[in-house]
Amino acid sequence: MENTRKPTKAYTDPAEPADLFRALEFAHYAGRFRDKVFVIGFTAETPFANLLLDLKVVTGYGIKVALVLPDPAFQLEALISQSNHRGTRFHLSLLTDVLFDAPGDTVNLDFGRIETVLEEGKTPVIAFHSDAPESPGLSLTFLLAGEIAGRLKADKLFLAGPHLEPLIRALPRSHVLAGEMEELRKDLPASAGPGHGAVLDFIHQQLARGIPDIVLIEDKPAHLFREIFTHDGAGILFNQVRSSRVRQAKVGDVTDIGLLLRAEIEEGRILPVDENEIEAAVDTYWVYEIDGLLVGAARLKSCGSHWAELAQFATLPRYRGKGRARDLALRLEKEAARSGFGRLFALSIDERMWRFFTSLGFVEAERKTLPAEWREHYDLRRPSRAYVKEL
Repeated sequence: MENTRKPTKAYTDPAEPADLFRALEFAHYAGRFRDKVFVIGFTAETPFANLLLDLKVVTGYGIKVALVLPDPAFQLEALISQSNHRGTRFHLSLLTDVLFDAPGDTVNLDFGRIETVLEEGKTPVIAFHSDAPESPGLSLTFLLAGEIAGRLKADKLFLAGPHLEPLIRALPRSHVLAGEMEELRKDLPASAGPGHGAVLDFIHQQLARGIPDIVLIEDKPAHLFREIFTHDGAGILFNQVRSSRVRQAKVGDVTDIGLLLRAEIEEGRILPVDENEIEAAVDTYWVYEIDGLLVGAARLKSCGSHWAELAQFATLPRYRGKGRARDLALRLEKEAARSGFGRLFALSIDERMWRFFTSLGFVEAERKTLPAEWREHYDLRRPSRAYVKEL
């Protein structure tokens, strides 16, 4: 008898393009952070199991992680033993009667041993017991994690705990530069919770000590994963930019540019373009690079000998609002003038971009006034507005 049962969708349908893009985004960050050292401090209120799956993924992709957390009831040894039996590689170091009040205090830890554990591909867990009272904002965990991150020359320090949620929700942005912290602190509402000033002061001190990135994150499952492996992140990133520049794109940037454009394409703000098309025109793209990470891109397209178009602006969500798209636009304008173009134009269906182009001195224009060469290949049913600027 013929088997008429329909095969399940999971085994017959190919992955959706959006799924493939998410996988590519994940792979991008997995490669970027391989062999980096992350220190994660989370407070006693955070169940160890909340972060267990995240930690399995993070360490499984070659990221070196050191955990710092209190163990007031001495329960971690059994939990870690059970987890290791199931395949993890945690290494417990237990501290008792910790007295630690400020960065620089002596900690009775064998840092050489911790570094060896990390090199062995294991995850050191620095658990401590202390009778010292916790402050309402700056946890003893955070102080200890900061000292350990400094001594290990960690690439990122994560601070997690339920008492941080009001502060995270009160902060107006997901990326804060060290130079913005004082002004930001003044504007924080009372809803940020008690002790938030001490937390922000601590972060500022740790950045000054040389820890590159510090992240406040909620202690919920999948938040650590999202923060590390996605463009959008899940927490608040604090750092000092060590290097930033606008430069012409190269072939090695093609995949990153495609990832930058993906969200804009999915939302319909940019017309679809694939990696082959990007590579074929890669010398017309310019990118904004911060500490080796591409956070923005745009394109300067020639349209005849007199016209050029500014197109395909995209910036990672957490890096918006700091003038990076403007810097890209000004660089493209400079390149257009240097190349002998006399007039720039740009189109968008997005109100934000309408305001953006106006702020750059562009004037709204009828699309029929744009070059005939462009109009031949454009779907005029698209509800875009055109803007023009004389050079």
